[in-house]
Order: sequence, then structure tokens, then C-alpha cells
Amino acid sequence: MRRIHLGSALVVALCVVAANGYASTRHVDDMCSQPKMKTDKWQSRSEVAGMTLLLPPGFVVMGGNSQDRYYASGEHRSITVGEGSGAALQHLCMNISETGECETVIAGRRVTITLYQWVVEDARLSASGHAGNHFAAVARYYATGAWREVYVQLLSNMPSDLNYFRQLFWTVSFPGSAGPVAGAAPTPATLVADAPAAAPIVAAPACDPAAAAGLPAPDAVLDSSVVRMLIASASPIPKGYELLALQFAGSGELSGMSVAQSDLPDASQRELSSVIATNLKPHDTHAPSTFLLRIDSSDSGLRYAVLPMSGCTH
Repeated sequence: MRRIHLGSALVVALCVVAANGYASTRHVDDMCSQPKMKTDKWQSRSEVAGMTLLLPPGFVVMGGNSQDRYYASGEHRSITVGEGSGAALQHLCMNISETGECETVIAGRRVTITLYQWVVEDARLSASGHAGNHFAAVARYYATGAWREVYVQLLSNMPSDLNYFRQLFWTVSFPGSAGPVAGAAPTPATLVADAPAAAPIVAAPACDPAAAAGLPAPDAVLDSSVVRMLIASASPIPKGYELLALQFAGSGELSGMSVAQSDLPDASQRELSSVIATNLKPHDTHAPSTFLLRIDSSDSGLRYAVLPMSGCTH
């Protein structure tokens, strides 16, 4: 099975063998035929390894680093862009099925597009909101000359999304290649508008519970029982902490999330952030629209605290 990167926690759950076949109205080879481009409202992004692509409306930057970037639209759609061919899915779910693969040329590069399918089952008496069929399409752009290998991954719980958004793969361009269809002027991807920039990794500051006065309690922000179940079925989180900057729109929807500070390894930061992002409870519109969620990992598990954007007090 080819290695791909998972930029979401959708498969971090109890998995069973995927249903036979690929539930799509198109044959896999159609994934490699250039679609009719309708990207006039898509936004251009400058990404890793010199890649530029157009991002569909509604996708928000949820996290990333120098090698990977994660976007999400709601709880069940995500796009991941990164270097290399990606990380293996098997450590999250052993029963992911590769349902097809085809090859084409995009922006002067050889590209393979691989389709995957799996089924998520909730633990008994625990509804995560992610149960059911899930699908992924991964475009792997092979290295050429001095340019490194990169990939673009699309995940959804709707197979029709893979067909509808597959033009994403054809919006990719590289220095010296023919550009994608016209979109807005390229802008570097940022994690969250108006959120604090990622701070250097330093020792965790002491947190006074009084700093959270007036803010929602952790249990009102996060479904910690589901997070505990998902983390238990994935790679262990080492001892450390993470401060997540959360931003909510006026409607109460999550509009952005970034790691403000952490002493955890990058892989653990990504794993923890993706699980947290998909298990936030509905936001109280009367509560502040921005705050920090602190997660401490220890031998006894995860502890949470809600803090103002100014951070912790000594």
C-alpha cells in the first residue's frame, strides 16, 4: 500500500474492513482525466517545496509546519499538502483498503492518484460523529530535477466530494511549469487570522486557575471522553504540553486553530491538534470568541485548562 499523510483524526477510531468496491459514479481512470475547471472563486496558496495551488472556498487552515499544511471544511472534509509521499495510514487503522490507482501528468510532472476507503465504527455507547464510510484521494507528484516529491490529499465522508473537488489536483503548479487556472493572487498560508504567531518552544509557564475566570470550562469546550478513546487507539502522546489558540466565528463555528506553544514533538502536536479539532463541542456564542486551550500530557492522561489569549499567569 502506498504511504500517505493523514491530516485529520477521521480514521483514529475503531475501524472495520471497508465495503467492497469504491462507491463512486466514476471509474478510477476518470480521476486522472483533466476535469472541467471551475475555480474562479478558489484562493491561491503558496505551499511547501515551491508548490502553488488553488484552495476551494470554505477550507480553513487548521495547522501545519515547514513540511505539511492542513485545511478543513467542517468536520468531515480535509485537504493536506506536504513533502514526500506522506506517512502510512496503517498505524491508525489496519483495514484501510486501496480501491484504485491511475497515472497522469500535471504541471509537467508524473502524478499517481490513489483512492482509499475505510469504515469507522464508534466504541460502544460512545458517539463520535465520525462513524460510517470515509474516502481519500491522494495525488503524488514525483520528484523531478532539483524539485522534491510532494503530495496533495483530499479526505471526505462523501465519495462524490472526491469527484467534485478532484480539479484541486490540476490547480497545482511549480516554478517553471504552466500555472493553474486563474484565481486570486497567491498568498502564503497562515494558520489562523488574528491568532498569535507560534512562539518558540520554552518551558511551560505555570497556570493559575484564576486566569480562566469568565471563560468556559474545559468540559464545555471539548468532548474529552472521545478524545481519550481516540488517543488510546493511536500513537501515545509523550509527556509535555500544548497551547492551542482557538477562534470562533459569530455563528459559533470554529474559524481557526493554531499551536501557540508546545514542547511536544511535531508528530505529537499534529496528532493531538487533529483529534482536538474534530471533537470540540458547540461554542457558546455568549463566551469569548478567542481563547487558549491548554493540554498537559502525563502518565495519568490528559488534563485541560481554558485560558485567555494573554496566556497563563505565574
